Amino acid sequence: MSTIDSSQIPTLAAPRRPEGRLTFWQFLRAVRENTLTIYAPEDFSEDIIAQRLLWRRRFIINEPGAVRHVLLDNAGNYVKSELSRRLLEPGLGRGLLTSEGETWRSHRRIMAPAFDLRSVVGYAPIMTEVAKGLLAQWDALPDASDIDVAAAMMHTTLNIISRAMFSSDSDEIVDVVERGVGQYQKTVRPGLLDLLRFPAWLTRLLSPRRATGVFDEFDKSVDRLLSTRGRAPDAEPKDLLARLIAARDSETDSGMTTKEVRDQVVTIFMAGHETTAQALAWTWYLLSQHPAAEAKLHDELTTVLEGRTPRHDDLANLRYTRMVIEESMRLYPPAHTMARESIVTDEVLGHRIPAGATVLIVPWLLHRKPSIWENPHRFDPERFSPERALVRPRFAYIPFGAGQRICIGAAFAMTEAILILATIAQRYRLHLKPGHPVEPQGLITLRPRHGLRMTLERRQI
Repeated sequence: MSTIDSSQIPTLAAPRRPEGRLTFWQFLRAVRENTLTIYAPEDFSEDIIAQRLLWRRRFIINEPGAVRHVLLDNAGNYVKSELSRRLLEPGLGRGLLTSEGETWRSHRRIMAPAFDLRSVVGYAPIMTEVAKGLLAQWDALPDASDIDVAAAMMHTTLNIISRAMFSSDSDEIVDVVERGVGQYQKTVRPGLLDLLRFPAWLTRLLSPRRATGVFDEFDKSVDRLLSTRGRAPDAEPKDLLARLIAARDSETDSGMTTKEVRDQVVTIFMAGHETTAQALAWTWYLLSQHPAAEAKLHDELTTVLEGRTPRHDDLANLRYTRMVIEESMRLYPPAHTMARESIVTDEVLGHRIPAGATVLIVPWLLHRKPSIWENPHRFDPERFSPERALVRPRFAYIPFGAGQRICIGAAFAMTEAILILATIAQRYRLHLKPGHPVEPQGLITLRPRHGLRMTLERRQI
């Protein structure tokens, strides 16, 4: 049973969807402006939703066993969708998010050591150092100042990944990437020609306003760094960039080309700061609406940390802090949709999936399915207590994906989110600014459309 008083349960922010069945043009607009608004309330309860867009077939998979089938058991039959590649490759290139086959497998093996437990432990001091830097900025503000916490979390996680990636070179990259990522989210929107899989050249001709060139400034900065490190490799810091340059595939002993390193770097920046930032932003929103859960978080931080900066070895004792993050990512999963495409005909839940069909796995729906989650639209971190998590289907909760393509940075992201939340929540409470509109917007990631204006309150400890 839920431990949160039902009399204090607020209505959580939800996408603003037109009533009733969407028209064709409403559907197209929703896909471009906020993909979460294409789903009707009854869709949360479905196991599979079969749709047709003119001659194109697509299936939304919303049942844990079927999710396992697509992402694990028969994963070889489901590749990244053509639409995903069209939208992401112009900016990200062929990184882990977009590559397939042996290229993907080789690069995954090359990069895995940079995200193993020992590496994440080494990154933890960077995470808390940056979080303390944000606290110093807030300490300098007048009492009851209001800030956009979504922007603050974005800047914080970007600083962390840039310091881990570039070490002392990081400062020159932060502003460049921040501009590029913001522009990319605004620019990368699918159109009808994309959804119908018209040739890419025709789509570019008729819809020239694409993301190509958004990261030109970033590319120039990376090229300078790669060139500098190539001239004096022994003198450079042993950061993530150095590890990628030097790494070799354990099976083939091959390394990555300069272009491949570049593609992995920009992918790590996008996936390595954007998703964690959104998870934290929604966490602050949820805590502001649930004072009982916030108080329980504060009690744990006081007991475990006693006012000091958290360390990696505190994670095992920050159980409720982790549960808060996990529940936040259930309700507002940063990676809200995963798109695949079938290679050959398959059958899922009694439905024939033809070759070339689009298959969507939507954590936004799956994480709120009433048959899996009691009171699914309620914020209740206790769902992730060990005893309750044990009886839940394995593929019911997939904030980092699942199967062989599960996010390589999942441990990094969870460590980062917990350490940032623990560091900041010891010193500040954040209150949603009265009247500020909160609307989840499904673009590449799940963002608050209007940011999150919140008022800072210094805690009395």
